[in-house]
Amino acid sequence: MKGALTKRILSFANKAIGFILFIICAVAIYSKVMTNDNLQKYGGSIKEQFLKITWIEWLVLLILFLFNYLLEAVKWKQALKYLNPMTLGQSFKSVLVGQAFSFFTPVRSGDYVGRILFLAPENKLKGLAQMAWTSYAQLLVTLFLGTIGLFFNLPFLPWLKWVAPFITLAAFIIYFSQGQFKGWLKKLTSLQISNELKIQLLILSLLRYSIFILQFTWVVTILALPIPILDLWIALVVLLLCLSIIPAIALTDLVIRGQLIVLLLAPYYTNSLMLICFSTIIWAVNLLLPAIIGSFLLLGFKIKR
Repeated sequence: MKGALTKRILSFANKAIGFILFIICAVAIYSKVMTNDNLQKYGGSIKEQFLKITWIEWLVLLILFLFNYLLEAVKWKQALKYLNPMTLGQSFKSVLVGQAFSFFTPVRSGDYVGRILFLAPENKLKGLAQMAWTSYAQLLVTLFLGTIGLFFNLPFLPWLKWVAPFITLAAFIIYFSQGQFKGWLKKLTSLQISNELKIQLLILSLLRYSIFILQFTWVVTILALPIPILDLWIALVVLLLCLSIIPAIALTDLVIRGQLIVLLLAPYYTNSLMLICFSTIIWAVNLLLPAIIGSFLLLGFKIKR
């Protein structure tokens, strides 16, 4: 009798866990957005610019958002194909749930937590390592292109453009190094992946990076900001480099992103309010929207045993 009651309680708790996680994410996202400095200060002007964008222009942005996260889902699926095979749909879902958790956690660490929820219990720990490889590949692309951009647009820390190439080179060497660990570090050897998979992750990361640049370019176009395309792209690769190395949560990322864009594009465009609107639109599509979708995807989630 007691055993049956315990099973019913555990079954109910397992069914309720998804709803509880949804509530936690939803409340956290709402409270963080409502207390954001940029939205508090420029909310009216940002809303006015949002309303000027036509539904077709929003549709293009949403399509780019879809491609962005589909590419990340492909990366995640590829990284797990031998460890924990999953369909593209399952991978896409786990990536969006990861975004929901990352939205309000330091250094977006919640992304790891959200994704491994969907892995079998025995694969969760190694799944963290596989995700680290996908993040590392994206970071390498950002470092490489950002390092080039530093030589053309660096309004601060002028020495950085001479140091960055060495950091980037070292990062590539470490990435492709098939280290064989010994002693108590021996288990780390099993976390290595093949160089073939590493190259695949780099290619997918480069494609995703291109989508980022296209998104920014499209928003500049629909807002009619008079910024030369080449100067915009150079500023963007430096922006993405800075965002990748500055510890932040997705919420404060909006404030940091806005200030960096104003700084990097100041030589070409001086309307800081429009630049903050530009930054906010990208933030809303790339971070806020997937976090909201990911929260709803938690409904019905059950812990795998």
